[in-house]
Amino acid sequence: MKRLTVPACVGLAAATTAVSSVVVSGSAFADPSPSPSASAGLRPGGAYAGVGQAATTPRGGYSAKAAPAGIRGVDVASYQGPNIDWAKLYQDGIRFAFAKATEGANTNAQPDGGYVNPYFAAQYNGARNAKLFRGAYHFALPHKSNGVVQADWFINHGGGWRQDGWTLPGVLDVENNPYNNNLDTCYNLKPAQMVNWIRAFSDRYFQRTGRRPIIYTNTAWWVKCTGANATFGSHPLWLARYNTTPGAVPPGWKTHTMWQYAPGTAGNPYPTGNWSVFNGSWAALQKLAVVARTGFGGVNAGPEPVRRGRALTVLGRLYAFNGGWKGLPGKRVNVYFRAKGSAKWVYAGAVNTDRYGKFRKRFTAKKDGSWRVAFAGAPRYFATTSSSDYVDVR
Repeated sequence: MKRLTVPACVGLAAATTAVSSVVVSGSAFADPSPSPSASAGLRPGGAYAGVGQAATTPRGGYSAKAAPAGIRGVDVASYQGPNIDWAKLYQDGIRFAFAKATEGANTNAQPDGGYVNPYFAAQYNGARNAKLFRGAYHFALPHKSNGVVQADWFINHGGGWRQDGWTLPGVLDVENNPYNNNLDTCYNLKPAQMVNWIRAFSDRYFQRTGRRPIIYTNTAWWVKCTGANATFGSHPLWLARYNTTPGAVPPGWKTHTMWQYAPGTAGNPYPTGNWSVFNGSWAALQKLAVVARTGFGGVNAGPEPVRRGRALTVLGRLYAFNGGWKGLPGKRVNVYFRAKGSAKWVYAGAVNTDRYGKFRKRFTAKKDGSWRVAFAGAPRYFATTSSSDYVDVR
């Protein structure tokens, strides 16, 4: 008999920092958004999603006024300032927005190594108040500090996630090095180092929020700087390509979730960031915003050993992560048994969780074997399966 622990994230810091209390640091850049061709002159903190893309949209490419099919969105940074006309954007068909929250991270070794967008709270809350889905993005500086440190910096300054129905998972922006810092486009990291950095950021974000971050990148950069790594396909992909089609996606992905198809300067009636479309239905966009991580805790089958023909009980608790682990009530939990010497899991029964997420199901002990439980998922929750617990039947 083995008692399994509560999901590993219990007790960690809350997934998000209240946006109203976001710490403001670093320089403000309130100028109109510069063209990517000027990126070599960027000041610290001045990078933005797409800064490494081509300076102009190719002939025949899309502009802000001639958008490809799909649910439209924008991304903004400090260049757009605090007074974006979100109501106008909504009126013009924009339904989601990402605001740059952070870049790099301040550490003891590099107290000036991080940046926070001073207008983030106004932009983030402004989008929400205008009934847009909203999210935050972090511009990675993988040569400055490790992925865990930068994930924490991002989350602690507004980049977390909550299951409020409006907040999209945070974005990790990994793209061409835009700074004139004598480093190559991959920040002088070898592919294995870059992959490890991205994985560390993702794992930390997942640990603290229960969601995998969206990855913003372009295919050429990904192939070059990660060595065409194909292990991140479980992450939503925000693909940058200023052309008439999104083109090939990086290895590991079957398709993109969002496509940034044009810079904000392309046919832009007012200076508001870059332009994207969501690759899916309205229901799919809603799902991206609300589906939470789940996990089992305290799963136990016993007593052990138990006499043949006596009662055997499988119990535990189903949790969901929403700023912290909480019991998930009223959900069906399926129980499975695998006999000793067999490789097949057999459905044994089902039970619903109580108002605290707890469940208990009695069976008759018949033979040695392992027990486990599974939650099939729901519109707002990911599926999950517990570890197994072996019971000796005598």
